[in-house]
Amino acid sequence: MAGIGFRLNKMFHQGGVSTDLLAIAYSVVVSSGPWIITTLTLWIILSFLKISNIYFNISIVYSFVFSIIISGLFIMFESRRISDLIYSKKYKKILPEVMGILIFATLFAIFILYIFFSFYKHEGWFVLSFSYLVVSLLALWIISIASMSTNAINWYIMGYIIMGFFSIIFSKYFGSEKNPLGYILGYAFGVNIGTFVHYVLALLYFGTDLNLTSFEWIKEIKKYWHNILIGFTYYLALWIDDFIIWHSKEFGEMPINGFYFSFIYDSPMFIAYLTIIPTATMFILVLETRFYKTYKFFYDSLIEGYNYYEINIRKENMEKELKFDINLTIRVQAIITFILLLLNELNMLPFISEVFKPILRLGLIGAMMNSFYLMIMLLLLYFDFRKEALYLNISVLLINLLLSIIFLNKFGYYSLGASYTFAFTIGTFIGYKILISKIKDLIKTEYYRQKLAVEDGYYLYYKDIKNLMEEKS
Repeated sequence: MAGIGFRLNKMFHQGGVSTDLLAIAYSVVVSSGPWIITTLTLWIILSFLKISNIYFNISIVYSFVFSIIISGLFIMFESRRISDLIYSKKYKKILPEVMGILIFATLFAIFILYIFFSFYKHEGWFVLSFSYLVVSLLALWIISIASMSTNAINWYIMGYIIMGFFSIIFSKYFGSEKNPLGYILGYAFGVNIGTFVHYVLALLYFGTDLNLTSFEWIKEIKKYWHNILIGFTYYLALWIDDFIIWHSKEFGEMPINGFYFSFIYDSPMFIAYLTIIPTATMFILVLETRFYKTYKFFYDSLIEGYNYYEINIRKENMEKELKFDINLTIRVQAIITFILLLLNELNMLPFISEVFKPILRLGLIGAMMNSFYLMIMLLLLYFDFRKEALYLNISVLLINLLLSIIFLNKFGYYSLGASYTFAFTIGTFIGYKILISKIKDLIKTEYYRQKLAVEDGYYLYYKDIKNLMEEKS
């Protein structure tokens, strides 16, 4: 998130209500802008343009599902690799390596799609257009990570706005009810234009060497293999309850071969997901302003070799700030979720029928806990506790999977959304306990992470010497 903290601090230091509101608005745009723009684009296409072709609707939903889950295998690793290259000031290596990652991601996506369509047969035009849309979105997610790493945040958001604009125009221009291929390709062409904007932004900011692609990043997989699985397991944990419900006899439906939906579950859960924007906004605000200062002071003291007393004071200040910022974020989101729950019970939320109310009730709580969970997981990664973040994701994935099956079979309709809520609630509490315990021992952890400047040979730890002495005595 290069440059974001600097801009936010500058806004807040100017003082005044207007600049504070501007800083909050900026955080909303940075944290949720692409999500809001993409959602708004789809809403305009489906509602205002009234495109209701089943092939187009299915392509939109499933292309996002496929591309997001597949991208989870790459974007966490890519983010870490870009951070390392920026830290070592090897800027010209960034874009070629991103393109190398994109090639691998595209080939993997094609492989998955080939397997999928081997089981579920469709006409060639649909297979090719759907696959093209999946790959187009996958390219957008991967290349936009590079553009996000620049200081040009405004242009990063502009890339998504341009994508949304052309997706709307091209979908309407190329497609018709008798030509769903035009709808799908039109939307994909809009995504391609947005991707090109992100690519140019990264190119202008980082530059590039003579190689258009680079696969040096493969050497780092052994070091950062956790990151490859962290994103994948998180997105899978997020979607696994949907997959179970989609394939259930009571609540799932299959409009065309191999593509499942659950209107009764998907609609209220989608609305619930939109309510976590406050958490994302607050997380950016406190992380890049208040918390980052104490974080930097602590690590500066380690790097510059301060005495233990000073290092420990800075660590305690950072820990205190971290707890305060987490509590502040939780309070803000909890208030908003409570208001929405109250409006839901009073039938004052638009587009929510009596059928959706029980599901939205659980969905709002689940979305809130998911936002807290994501905050905790990202903080674990902030301190480079990759193994803990991965194990946490796997645990939440398994809990959501098992509870989805159990609740669906035992309780049916009134349990829809319960497994999602329980899984991320459990994950949040466990994750918070892990994070705080790790922070308490952070000085020792950082000490053990350092490579000792000693020659290879035979060494004994102090505890081993003590044990040997006790055995001899």
